[in-house]
Amino acid sequence: MQAGTVPPALAPMLPVIGPAPRPEIEAEYAYETLWNGARVIAHLPGDGSLRLLSQTGLDVTAQYPELKELAALLPGPQAVLDGEIITLDSEGQPSVERLQQRMSLHHPEAVSHAIEDLPVQLMLYDIIYLGEPTVQLPYTARRDLLDDLALAGPGVSVPAAWPAPAELALQETRLEGYDGVVAKRLASQYLPGRRTRDWIKIKHLSRR
Repeated sequence: MQAGTVPPALAPMLPVIGPAPRPEIEAEYAYETLWNGARVIAHLPGDGSLRLLSQTGLDVTAQYPELKELAALLPGPQAVLDGEIITLDSEGQPSVERLQQRMSLHHPEAVSHAIEDLPVQLMLYDIIYLGEPTVQLPYTARRDLLDDLALAGPGVSVPAAWPAPAELALQETRLEGYDGVVAKRLASQYLPGRRTRDWIKIKHLSRR
């Protein structure tokens, strides 16, 4: 891809729902928090702007103006990042209900008020373009690239991933009040728009 070319709009890679990997292969995966947020692909053209596309390809940038800080955190080169938007409740846990309230707002004045009443956070967990496509790289290399960017701000973060055993990640997320984990195969490439067992959504059977 030539320098200055706009990266293509890619659909996000999707997980299957299933049980944790068997003990004999669980070390082949990393384990990330299951956020149950609003999936977005963040496009940063390197000119100080940000474009957020929903899982269905809709431009939702105007609904989340506070997330423009991501462009300041990564002023260049061109990048495309994968993550989820969440809204926290009074106890600091992701709230689907509060997120749905925020997602329903479109009028600029309503969105402006919601920045204070229903603030969002962007949890970034993959990188699919950084000056050039990175989808062909294994998960471990993509995570290293993402971690090296040190993207951290009031509304933006890169959550940590757990190594095996899977049960440790499940115990931690259960205690912290999250819905489960996503197991991601360490050697897996990023497959835009595909649902594959390289990513497995593992939900807790019950909440504490």
